[in-house]
Amino acid sequence: MNFASIVKTRSLFMFVAWTLIVCQIVNLDAWSQVYGLTTNHGKTNNDSNDNVLSSSSSSSSSLDENEQEESELKEMIFDLGYGTEYFMAYVQPSIESFSKGNHTRARRPKYRGHAVKFWNISPYPLDLYWDPKNGNTPNLMFHVDPFGTAGTASHEGHSFFLAHKNYAKTKRKLISFQIKEQINNYYFDPINEPILRLSLSQRNRLASSFTLQDQSNYDIMIRSKLFSQTYKQFTNRDYLPTYPRPQPIHHMWKADFFHQIHWITTKHTHFLQIPTKFSTQYDTESDTDSDTDTESKSESESAAESESNDLSNFQDTQPFLNMTLKVLSCAPRVFEIKDFLSTAEVTHILNLANETELHRSLTGQQNTPAKQSTTRTSSNTWLDRDTDPVIDVIYRRSADLLQIDESLLRARDPSEHNVDIHGNLNSIAESLQLVHYKDGQEYTSHHDFGTSDTNNKYQPTRFATLLLYLNEGMEGGETEFPRWVNGQTTRGLQVTPEVGKAVLFYSFLPDGNMDDLSHHAAKPVTDGEKYLMNLWIWDPYRN
Repeated sequence: MNFASIVKTRSLFMFVAWTLIVCQIVNLDAWSQVYGLTTNHGKTNNDSNDNVLSSSSSSSSSLDENEQEESELKEMIFDLGYGTEYFMAYVQPSIESFSKGNHTRARRPKYRGHAVKFWNISPYPLDLYWDPKNGNTPNLMFHVDPFGTAGTASHEGHSFFLAHKNYAKTKRKLISFQIKEQINNYYFDPINEPILRLSLSQRNRLASSFTLQDQSNYDIMIRSKLFSQTYKQFTNRDYLPTYPRPQPIHHMWKADFFHQIHWITTKHTHFLQIPTKFSTQYDTESDTDSDTDTESKSESESAAESESNDLSNFQDTQPFLNMTLKVLSCAPRVFEIKDFLSTAEVTHILNLANETELHRSLTGQQNTPAKQSTTRTSSNTWLDRDTDPVIDVIYRRSADLLQIDESLLRARDPSEHNVDIHGNLNSIAESLQLVHYKDGQEYTSHHDFGTSDTNNKYQPTRFATLLLYLNEGMEGGETEFPRWVNGQTTRGLQVTPEVGKAVLFYSFLPDGNMDDLSHHAAKPVTDGEKYLMNLWIWDPYRN
């Protein structure tokens, strides 16, 4: 039997087996979601309708919200060799639509970087190097598992290569990659790679040496490669996840046109004063204050703790806080929310920063140990949700803004089935990261999403980023989206820090693909200093 027959026979066997297994362990609804056939099912509601109200400037449209979301998704019908398949793909609207007819041609951005992903379609653990050329020493970027992936942000003309673990001794490269514009995915497939010059018998022997798991992994990655090619013809962009990845289960605010307005209310209003003392028994798992055992406390202690627990004494007396989202960019989806934090809350957070030791910020993929890098020169620390009631209220307010159940932003009890995410009870939110930039410090253009295990059909990664600015008046320090789609300028969209302002952007597209345009940077501070916090939310759950 020749190589082609071996691969075809074993691939067909693995696909059928995989299909039968999945059909047994998931219901029809989950199966259709895996293939992108649902848009809103499974999204959680935050608190109750009595507590959260929302609207938008496009609410007068003849389409309801579900129909509007579905209007961005177009059905793909294709055959990758396994029979007819269907996928609802996001097709980006035109600049004419985004600008409501003011522009007919999008300007090509001056910044030419983009996401790159390297696929190791082999049973060998390999190392990925960036090659600076000109006789300079290659830089080890990532260890790539067998049938694993690694990703980073790069530029046209950059060079990378994959090598075995003994590269330092042998200096032998397996395959080199020259980064090209608008190409995100780069593959190493030893069976079909022409550069290796393997004979047919050698390829057959290599294919025959695969274990059943190897063949399954090989088939998954080849199928994903074929799908990405079909998807690109349909959408004009590469598909970055392993196919098929489910659509995001969490709410995504729409960005139909520039300066579009949405609003939503929250009962978690601003702190106007900060309590001088917080109860050590504060409960982040309830919207009501914790009961405190006062029998063993003095009358003065009990009175002080009662005062600190009654947060309403320190918050705005209005029953709701209105949060207004303004669309700054449609692709990527970027929103500005002014006065998300009060002056008192900002001052409290800065006081916490002064009481906490900040460390040099690190970079790294979710599957790779973080390390210091010249691309990120700030310092940071982390604030957990249970730090104090003020931080907890910020989490709850953020959940309302995102239209996500607040209980998903903390570890949950197994009894909370109504917010169960694929059996995972961990928080989908990371701790708040408090970041400080001194004069000259920056974070160059990067993405917040990462790569996931090929065999994890949910492929969890960062879904949304909420930036919270804590000071203003510095020179530089803007948040830049260098590749935003617009008809006015080739320069990036720059957001100037303002005290209490929030910026929300998504790392996903509605069809489950990563949004390569979510590339963003913290521009260098040229005079003064910059403080901000960021909250990362994962989809569908956090590893």
